[in-house]
Amino acid sequence: MQVAVERRPGSQVALTVTVEPEQVSERIEQLFQKYARRVTVPGFRPGKAPRSLVEGRVDMAALAQDAIEDIIETSYRDALKDENLQPLEQGKIEDQSIGEDKSLTYTVLVTVRPEIKLPDLKELQVRHIATEVTDEHVNMQIDRLRESGADFAEMPDTPIENGDFVTIDYTMQVDGEPYPEGDTSGYPLQVGSDTFFPELNDALLGLKMGDTTTVTTTYAEDYSNAELAGKTATFQIVVQSVRRRGLPELDDAWAVAISGGSLQTVDELRETVKKRLVQDAERMDRDHVRSEILSQLVEKTDMEVPTAMAEEEYEHLMEDLEHQLSHEHMSMEDYARQQGKTVADIENEEQVMARDMVRRSLVLQEIARQGQINVTDQELDTMILVESFSRGTAQSVEKAQRDLPKMRKEMEKSGQLDRLANRLFQEKILAYLEENADVEVEGWPKPGEAPAEEPAPEEAVPAEVPIAEASTPESEPAAEEPATEERESTPAAEEEPPAS
Repeated sequence: MQVAVERRPGSQVALTVTVEPEQVSERIEQLFQKYARRVTVPGFRPGKAPRSLVEGRVDMAALAQDAIEDIIETSYRDALKDENLQPLEQGKIEDQSIGEDKSLTYTVLVTVRPEIKLPDLKELQVRHIATEVTDEHVNMQIDRLRESGADFAEMPDTPIENGDFVTIDYTMQVDGEPYPEGDTSGYPLQVGSDTFFPELNDALLGLKMGDTTTVTTTYAEDYSNAELAGKTATFQIVVQSVRRRGLPELDDAWAVAISGGSLQTVDELRETVKKRLVQDAERMDRDHVRSEILSQLVEKTDMEVPTAMAEEEYEHLMEDLEHQLSHEHMSMEDYARQQGKTVADIENEEQVMARDMVRRSLVLQEIARQGQINVTDQELDTMILVESFSRGTAQSVEKAQRDLPKMRKEMEKSGQLDRLANRLFQEKILAYLEENADVEVEGWPKPGEAPAEEPAPEEAVPAEVPIAEASTPESEPAAEEPATEERESTPAAEEEPPAS
C-alpha cells in the first residue's frame, strides 16, 4: 500500500492511497468463496458446485464493488494510523479508479486534527492581588440578610420619607391638554431611588396616603417619543399606599432564627458569613487567574483552526441565537437594528466567536492529551454523590452510596452524566494549567499553608449577592468530553451474497 498526503488550508488533508492488485484480487476471492458456500446449484451440495456455475448465480460486479468498499475502509484506517492523522469527520472520497494492473487508487478529503504547538507553560505568567474580605463586606452581607427578612408595615397617617415604598396613580396633561396615553394606575416606586420618573422622589416627601400633588417636567428636544419631544407635561398625582420597611434587630435571637438554630450569637454568624465570603472571593480570584492563563495559552499556541469545525460551531451559534430571538418574537433584522448593526455584522461576530471557541477547545484537548488528564469512574462517582447532597436529594451517605448505580443510570439517560464528566474534565485541565504556569497571587496561602476551610453544612447561611468586584472568565468552550464507559459494538448482520 502506498500513501501520499497533500495538506490543504483549513486543516484538511487529501489522502491518496494505492492498493496493490494482489490485495484487490485476494479480497474479491475471499468474498467469492464466502458467498459460494451459500449459493444453491441444483444437483450439487452447497459449496461443491463448479466455479463457472456459481459465478453465473452471483453478481460479480456487485461483489467486486463490495470488495473495493471493504478495501477502502480498512486501507483508509491503516493509512491514517501510518501517517499519524486524527480525522475530525468521516471524510469524502474525491476520486477512485482501477488501474490497468488492477490496482485500486482513491483519494479522500478529510479534516484532521491540526498540529498544535503549545508554549512552555512556565511562559504563562499571571500576577494578581487577592480580593480582601473586610469587616465592611461582612456588614454589607449581614445587612442583605436582614433586608431579606424585612417586614413591611402600612403607614396611612405617616409622612413619606426616603426609602418608603409608595404606590401612586397619575393623570397626564401635555401643554395643558389631557394626554390619556400617559395616565397610569398603581405605579410602584421606592422614594429616593426611582430613575424612570425621578421628579417623584422629591415631590412625594412629606405627603401621606390619599394626598395629591402636581409634578411638571419638560422633555428634551431629542426625546425618543416625538409627540412629547420639547413639550411640557403636568402630572396630577394621588398617593394610594405607603409602606415602610422594618429590619429585624441585629441580635442573638435573629442570628438563631436566620441560621435555623445552628448558630447562637451574632458573632458566630459574622464568622460564618466571613468564611463564606472568603471562599467566594478566592473562587472569583481563581477564576480570574485561570481565565488569564487560558487567554495567554490560546494566544501563544501555534495552530490552524479546522474550517469544518469552525463552520459547524458557527451554525450551532446561529441556531441558538435564532431560537432565542424566536422566543422574544424578534427577527434577526430587528435584533441587528436594536444592536445598531447589520445582519452581516452579527454573522461576522458569530463567525469570529465560533473560531475562538473551536481554537480554545482544541487547545484544552491538547493540554489534556499531553498532561494525560482524564476522568476516572471513581472521580465521577464522587461527583455524583456531591451533586446529590448539594441538591438535597441524598438523605444519608450510606443511602446515597447504595443508590449510586441507580443515580448514575438515570443521569446517563438524561445526559447529565456526560455534562458532569465534562465539567470535571475541564476543572482538572484548568487546575493542571494553574499548577504548571507561573502564577503569583498576593494574599493567597503559601505552599504548605492551609486554605480557608469550607463551612460545615450546619453552618451554612443563605447565599447572597457577590461581595466584591472581580473579573470572571467567560464561559469556556467544552473540551472533548471523556467517555465514561466502554460500550460493546453491535455485531453487523451476516453478509449475504449479491444477487445476480
